[in-house]
Amino acid sequence: MVDILEGLSEFFKALSDPTRLKLVRILMFNDEDKLKVIDLAEKIGISQPAITQHINILKELNLIHSNREQNRKYYYINKGKFKYYKKILNKMLEIPYMRCKFEGKCSECPYGRVHNKKN
Repeated sequence: MVDILEGLSEFFKALSDPTRLKLVRILMFNDEDKLKVIDLAEKIGISQPAITQHINILKELNLIHSNREQNRKYYYINKGKFKYYKKILNKMLEIPYMRCKFEGKCSECPYGRVHNKKN
């Protein structure tokens, strides 16, 4: 549970930057074209080194991946990873409707966080 929450936190951090959100959106709805750094930088309107930094942050979390063809590298969204986080987020949104089995005593929770159980 703690790992899931930490992963979700890192996911939100990565997507908290407007440029990365634009990058994700471009890649999410771009199934046919092969996009290189230069293409992404041009679409977003920033330099290639800047887009590379954003790509590296997203790649670190496995939110995007690349494919090398000859001497070019193309970038794609990892839709499976986004579906995974969407599923977790949907569960997290249920928390306000759940009761803590440890009465809010996080130190007693085996996960080190508030552990919730449905009413």
